[in-house]
Amino acid sequence: MKIKKAVLFIIVFLCSAGFFLKSPTSATQKNAENINTKNSSLSSSNAENILKNDLAKLERNLKIETVQDRNWVSVNNYSISVKDLVNPKNSKHLFNLTNGSIANLANCLKKDFCGMERRSESDAYFDENKTPGHILLGRSLNIMLEGLRINPDLKSQIDWDLMNELTYSSNEIIQVLALELIKEYDTSDNDTDHLLKIVDNFKGNAKAQALAKLSTKDSSSDRIIFVNSLEKTFAGDDPNTVISVVESLKKMNLSNEEMARVSKNLCHYKENGTDDPNWRMIKYNMGKVSIDLDNICTN
Repeated sequence: MKIKKAVLFIIVFLCSAGFFLKSPTSATQKNAENINTKNSSLSSSNAENILKNDLAKLERNLKIETVQDRNWVSVNNYSISVKDLVNPKNSKHLFNLTNGSIANLANCLKKDFCGMERRSESDAYFDENKTPGHILLGRSLNIMLEGLRINPDLKSQIDWDLMNELTYSSNEIIQVLALELIKEYDTSDNDTDHLLKIVDNFKGNAKAQALAKLSTKDSSSDRIIFVNSLEKTFAGDDPNTVISVVESLKKMNLSNEEMARVSKNLCHYKENGTDDPNWRMIKYNMGKVSIDLDNICTN
């Protein structure tokens, strides 16, 4: 039974992370993971359901009115997508339900992963960045986001200090959703400079997704700040983060001039030799956006 539970946890975390999963170090590992991500997408969405015992542990950290709410079962039914779950009739209620639970989930995750700490040192299946508490918190933020799209006035009920705190989460999904909520609805603190300072702390695919979301601001001052941030990322971030951002460049609508400018900051990868796997991966993906790095890096 323990073996079955451990295997199911692997499926839960793979499916819940989805497109966020990335290798920590190299382009070679990144290629292997792309294959694993495609395979995981074939799994039933029901595999994301948090095991009943673990849900019971989570619920001990929540208010009694939350777990007894008539919609709580649907919130935890991962076979129902958030877009299908939230509609104009229930959006306010679901927003209030999930908004009321995120502080408790954030606190118990910091305390003891909401009661689900590593069973032992030999517990190879425990990922402290993707526990059931992280999965539920991420889904709650997603539900809040959908509710706000229908009822923007609900933004006055959000604890924005907590939302900023969640951008420092160890979970990539939570980081990006918290940032998106701030960007779209915290009008007192969502200028591009502030948001990019938050994203400076992101790594891997979280940073790539966040930068793609922030690339939509069109003012000339915002574009300058954004391009400067891209240059800084390419010049100094770890290879996995750089490759993730390069793969997302086509979503950022950069002009030819902007693309040429940021590309020059990738040339230092060529110093490790043309057979370096990170250089080859970067050059390949830049080719997809019609950038010849060999030419740029020799001029």
